[in-house]
Amino acid sequence: MPKTHWVISSGKIGPGVPVGHLYLINVNTRAVEPFYPVAQNQYRQDQKLFGSCPGKPDETKFHAEGIDVRPTENGKFTLYVINHGGVHDFVNQERRESTEIFEIDTQGEKPKLTWIGCVLTPPMPDSHQASVGNAVAPLPNDAFAVTINPAEALAHMRDPDTAAKLLKGEIPGRVMIWSPGTEWQEVPGSEMAGNNGMEATPDGKWLYVNALLERGVYRLSLGRTPVDRVVVKTTFYPDNIRWGDDGFLYVAGPAVTSRGIFGEAMACQAIEARAACPAPFKVLRIDPRTLESKELVDEPGSPLFGLATGVAKVGNELWVSSVRGTRIAVFPLK
Repeated sequence: MPKTHWVISSGKIGPGVPVGHLYLINVNTRAVEPFYPVAQNQYRQDQKLFGSCPGKPDETKFHAEGIDVRPTENGKFTLYVINHGGVHDFVNQERRESTEIFEIDTQGEKPKLTWIGCVLTPPMPDSHQASVGNAVAPLPNDAFAVTINPAEALAHMRDPDTAAKLLKGEIPGRVMIWSPGTEWQEVPGSEMAGNNGMEATPDGKWLYVNALLERGVYRLSLGRTPVDRVVVKTTFYPDNIRWGDDGFLYVAGPAVTSRGIFGEAMACQAIEARAACPAPFKVLRIDPRTLESKELVDEPGSPLFGLATGVAKVGNELWVSSVRGTRIAVFPLK
């Protein structure tokens, strides 16, 4: 969270981890504690903004993926969380697929978290079939954007034919925008192979979207016709992207291996969720204006940490997270 000494990390469910969490990390002490759900959680639904939300999430099925914050006023932030609300059977399982919205107050000795609403994830705009959210990015006027991919395809990634179609972009994802009082709107030009991490410029005029399976980061214009669409090609699979306080974008993701991205994912799924997946990874810095890029981290992975899927610039360090394991890897920013 900008101008504080606090970091928030999300956590998914997995083998041996029945409930996902948000975690609060003290930058100064490196102390980590659960932030949500905890024994006593605060709820105050904002009926004006989120009146269509069916109610608070089921704490026992919380499953947090992409997160982002919007500074509001006086040390307060709005936190947006992609929630899968249950096990990863995207098609048959009754679950809550949503963006959960929280208010964070950092004015006290320790931040306080209050859930204030949700917006249910929209279906795929072309087929109207179920979708799965991945990342979220705040936009001006209480709007936000999410990346989505078809639930049916994600549920059958082990099928060679489905995997091949996903890699070729024949089953693309999308970016959707929600604004208060309106329906979801599809972002033109957002069809990509494996829509994943995303950030938006503070003025809401540009999106930076990771196309995981294309190994590219797209810059998309909003509110402009025709759409200005440019790609920065990467040498790895770009998973998540995050603004740094220096104005650059930081991208992390798994490196290319002979097993391929699906092969690595399946190998990691066989590992107990609390254990690290020793797969190689990279971190890239992008200048959002010139789109020039530079690789900052290129690691082989180890039993302590691997398969990086997220990164945040914290002071003069890069904090790198993974979808598998219980550690954050810290690299000095050179």
